[in-house]
Amino acid sequence: MKKFGKKNLPNTCMNRISIFCILISLSFGNFASTDKDYDFNKDAYPFESEIKEELFYSLLFELRCPKCQSSNLAGSNSPISNDLKREVYELIKKDKSSDQIKTYLVERYGNFIIYNPPIEPATYVLWFGPLALILISIFSILFFRKRQIQ
Repeated sequence: MKKFGKKNLPNTCMNRISIFCILISLSFGNFASTDKDYDFNKDAYPFESEIKEELFYSLLFELRCPKCQSSNLAGSNSPISNDLKREVYELIKKDKSSDQIKTYLVERYGNFIIYNPPIEPATYVLWFGPLALILISIFSILFFRKRQIQ
């Protein structure tokens, strides 16, 4: 096994930084999916107006399936997601607003049901955890790099 001296240190750090950057960039693949990736049976949920139909389909993308991991209601065919789709459909037919529907579902299923939960003490880890991990990683790299150079 080859030992790395001070002479080879910049190359080693650059390799680690490159690998880190590649891994970070690969983690953003989920943002590439669009609404066009899903094919809906529009006859299953008929609406009188286009506004209500748009509200329904936008809510399907904003609400998470309670059973599936990392899947919204639009991308899930589990029995509970189908029940939730029907429930959202019925609430829209009763002229409930988007906020009223979300509030109703949060009361039943908790903040997990919403992809973008509100910032409150119970969700601080969700919102600030990734930033804290990135900052800790950067400071660790800088600390150990400075220590190895000395």
